[in-house]
Amino acid sequence: MKIKVFVQSEALDDINVLEIEDSFNHKALQDACKAILPVAVNKEEFHLTLEDDDDDNSLENLKQIPEGAGLQLHRLKNITVQVRYAGRDVNRTFKPSTTIARIKKWAAKELGVAPSDAAELMLQISGTNDRPDTDIHLGTLVKTPAKSICFDLVPSPRVNG
Repeated sequence: MKIKVFVQSEALDDINVLEIEDSFNHKALQDACKAILPVAVNKEEFHLTLEDDDDDNSLENLKQIPEGAGLQLHRLKNITVQVRYAGRDVNRTFKPSTTIARIKKWAAKELGVAPSDAAELMLQISGTNDRPDTDIHLGTLVKTPAKSICFDLVPSPRVNG
């Protein structure tokens, strides 16, 4: 039986849907994901990680990949993140497969923002107007040779009417 997984990467312009056999092995999964990368990149430099998972070997240890799993292909194993809010900032390294939602949750907690206030905030890439969706992987935003990114925690747009 085939299942769908969602692959994001610094080398891809959009999220790619990939159908794989549910009885995969780690190498077959990695090869299938690397096959969708552009020809111009050195595919051997890329590491495959599971969304929001801190274990480097989690895919190797899975007996079955869950339907709809998010995967990330990136050249870096860790990316340094800085989040700024109200004159303060916090820093931490994350896996490229970390979602924007997870980073926002961490930053709000570290900065002492109440959950009710955090619900009204979102991450914006510093120096831009770009506010990535919460399901976007960090690695999609940080393209090698960059090894870090800075966000501002800003108010979410309000809809009046």
